Amino acid sequence: MTRALRIQLALFVALAAQLVAWRQITRDTDTLQWAVVVLAAVGLVGWVVRRLRMPGLVGGLVQAVVAFAVVVGGVALRYGPDTALDPLRLGRSGADAVLGGAAPLPPHPGVMFLLTLLAMLVGLFTDWLVLTLDRPATAAVGIFTLYAVVAIGLGSAMLFTEFALAALGVTIVLLAAHHGGSTRRWAGATACVAVVTALALALTWAIARQLPEIRPTETRAPLQMSDPSLDLKRNLIQATDDVLLTYRTDQPSGTYLKLATLQRFTAEGFGLQDVRVASGRLPPAPGVQIPTTPRSTQVRIGDFGSEWLPVPYAPIEVEAPGDWGFAVDTLDVMSLAENERTKATIDLEYTVESVDVLPSAEQIAGAASTGGPERERQLELPPQLPSRIGDLAEEITADAPTAGAKAQALEDYLTSDRFTYSLATGTGEGDGLRTIDDFLFSSRRGYCEQFAGAMAIMARTLGIPSRMAVGFVPGDQQPDGSWQVTGRSLHTWPELWLDGLGWVAFEPTPASGVPGIDPDPEPSASPTATASGTPTATAAPSATPTPSPAQSGQPTPTPGNAAAGWVWVVLGLIVVGLGIAAAFVTPRALRAGRRRRRLAGTGDPRADTLSAWEEVRESVTDAGLDWPAGSPRYVAERLAALVEDEAATAALRRLALASERALFDDPAQYADRGTWVDEVGAVIAALGRR
Repeated sequence: MTRALRIQLALFVALAAQLVAWRQITRDTDTLQWAVVVLAAVGLVGWVVRRLRMPGLVGGLVQAVVAFAVVVGGVALRYGPDTALDPLRLGRSGADAVLGGAAPLPPHPGVMFLLTLLAMLVGLFTDWLVLTLDRPATAAVGIFTLYAVVAIGLGSAMLFTEFALAALGVTIVLLAAHHGGSTRRWAGATACVAVVTALALALTWAIARQLPEIRPTETRAPLQMSDPSLDLKRNLIQATDDVLLTYRTDQPSGTYLKLATLQRFTAEGFGLQDVRVASGRLPPAPGVQIPTTPRSTQVRIGDFGSEWLPVPYAPIEVEAPGDWGFAVDTLDVMSLAENERTKATIDLEYTVESVDVLPSAEQIAGAASTGGPERERQLELPPQLPSRIGDLAEEITADAPTAGAKAQALEDYLTSDRFTYSLATGTGEGDGLRTIDDFLFSSRRGYCEQFAGAMAIMARTLGIPSRMAVGFVPGDQQPDGSWQVTGRSLHTWPELWLDGLGWVAFEPTPASGVPGIDPDPEPSASPTATASGTPTATAAPSATPTPSPAQSGQPTPTPGNAAAGWVWVVLGLIVVGLGIAAAFVTPRALRAGRRRRRLAGTGDPRADTLSAWEEVRESVTDAGLDWPAGSPRYVAERLAALVEDEAATAALRRLALASERALFDDPAQYADRGTWVDEVGAVIAALGRR
């Protein structure tokens, strides 16, 4: 097997191995498998064009065209030719899905096109660096670019094994590129690569040990969590002023404290669904592309027992006694205790570090809704849905051009004087279809569950993913700056997915019905607001918004917002650039310094002659040629056939003869000169021309 073929195969294996980490980007294994096929096509076509000795530009163009055809062919096989033959539309839809969605992304033709295209571009560039320019060390550029797509671009937690794959990939390419030479030199190079790799892995492992990590929760049985919304009306009717918890926060208007997220919707209403549970480092909340604000909240709970920990959305770090985990998709914090989980929060004191995001009314009004995590599930509607609910949603939002503007129109409609807040609903309780239908078209009265449920359901009919949040509104601020939350502060609100903003919380419940205010249970009464400091969202894009849950310390945030993300990407590119420069410059600088020292002279002609001969030997091996065994004159004759230059051959023979005398004659009788700069220069120039 030739050296070039060895490098080609090693490079393919190294690049393909980095796609293991891309499982954090997409759940679509077909996309990742086809990306491997694309990398194989890049390598195979590159090998063929080099075997045919095509000119560099022509060969590169052929390689790119064939690889792009493979990319498009994969989309065509999966989604049909009509979809695949419009690359511009594919790219736009893929970009929208990536920017508006949350990793890991579901199957999507645009996402498949973009990811396989990215693999193709990285493969082409790396193939050109490593094989066309014959710079094997630059394989690190492509390998760590594929690694960095997840590590830097998404700001996701990377596993030690994924970094090990990247380091191993660089190692196998360097070993495949080794040209041979003496066993001693090959063993030395192998040992050097192995030592450097081992040190890098050891250092990474040591650092990783000091960092928190996301890890799956190991439980002996599935967690059976209770739905906190089941006690919602009972708490509102009792309207107890007993303080359940107090907290302090650096959010001036207080903060919504979220217990749980209800994502599953059936004819009976919104409820819990199975989620992935983990512990350790919390991942960023999905979808936010605007700046976020860090917050710190200290909570003290009294006689309030729950499996769910009240936290601002989105938590970054939770320091609480006991065994706590979180739902990966919703970031709800839950008890993992094996016994008496329902009492986990009683008399608990804890601190939550979180971030909030403050989208303006204009940002909400301009937002589309094309992505979202598990989008299909967040849009599910039962077949029993009365068609007039969807018709009403269309009528309300007829003049709204975007998903965000439609959400504002729905909120504005529900908070208008068309509806009355009352715990005495016309038909039933909760947010089931029968209750919501009666609420919208007959009684027009209800409490927070009906207002929030109506908005969430109508949003789904318009193609906007929605879910329900259950928790506490900010409560009442005390003279000492703390906030008190009572039983009447239990609340529910809808969250809608908007591209670039993530899960945005809205407040469709009229101000008179937001907890913290004395609601009149009699249907004939029209309650009025009291000073409670509870926020309500605005609907008009031109208005200055009063904060909703998403706008008063209860946002849809992520530490990896767009601005911060780009900073890390730029820093990552700078590091990669410096690494590339070091890969090129450092070995050359060290080699040039060694050559200067050998040819500078020490005043001892015999030692200087042997140093010059050693420089010729290393220059020959640098050129990828084997150094013949034997005496200097024998070596010179063997090399003369390879140098193919009369002046260089003559110089080589002169230096070889002097080297034999330096080696075998009496040192005291050595009479040749010690300066061989011209001879060594002639040999090196001939090797370079070859």
